Amino acid sequence: MARRSSAAWAGALGAGLLLALSGCGGSGTAATTKGGDVLLEGEQLDALVAQVDKMGIVEWHGQLLTKNPDNGGKRIFDLDGRFSPSTGYSELSMDSVIDGDAQQVDYLVVNGRTYFNSQAWGPNADTCYVDITEDATEARSWALPTDLDPTWPVTSARAIRLAGDGVSVGIPAQDVITGMPRGLFPDVPSGLDGIEAKAVITPHGHLIEVGVDVLNMWNDVPAKELAKIDTRKAGWWAMTMKESQDGSAIQPPQHVFDSAVTPPSQCKRP
Repeated sequence: MARRSSAAWAGALGAGLLLALSGCGGSGTAATTKGGDVLLEGEQLDALVAQVDKMGIVEWHGQLLTKNPDNGGKRIFDLDGRFSPSTGYSELSMDSVIDGDAQQVDYLVVNGRTYFNSQAWGPNADTCYVDITEDATEARSWALPTDLDPTWPVTSARAIRLAGDGVSVGIPAQDVITGMPRGLFPDVPSGLDGIEAKAVITPHGHLIEVGVDVLNMWNDVPAKELAKIDTRKAGWWAMTMKESQDGSAIQPPQHVFDSAVTPPSQCKRP
């Protein structure tokens, strides 16, 4: 997977997103179409679901923060990915500074196999991957979401009210947990039945923005159950998604090697 800059995505998350997210408690004023027709919140959400359902390959960016960026939330990591709904194949890259350790790792999930690449191997190993399908080591599979389909904030949402051009929604807590990297929450914690995270979904032409208030989701969990959950400082999930302009299929890695036998510097040798 080619390493990509998140600058363009960060611009979207840093500009329009803050306006959309601050509307989580919006007035509920009805939105209007270009023809002047009034849209209700359910219709707006249905239109967004239809938009993502039509996407061929979904290109997306996710960012986890400690809390709402309007309130000084600090970035934990960024994810960039492409997902094919027709095949279930996925490519994903994580850029993080966790516990002061800066790293970038890449994944390919193709034909039921999961492959891993680390930037620490150096630029000569960019196209080399290790098959970690049977590897239960959390250190390698940490950034992979349990649910690889990135459209979950839209497709699992319940419309609450309109928020400007977008819609304020509730998303089941279980879907929030499985949509974020599994290293945060290897299993869905107990006590989340009936709990929702409030979110705002806003369309910008071909681009859809999402902001999920994870911090207040935790506040709705009963204290006894919350005491058993390591929230890992997860407080805000910001996301953008669009149909990829790169129509190329997601392919298996060019070079697969066993890192226990072959050093990454020699990974391209037969």
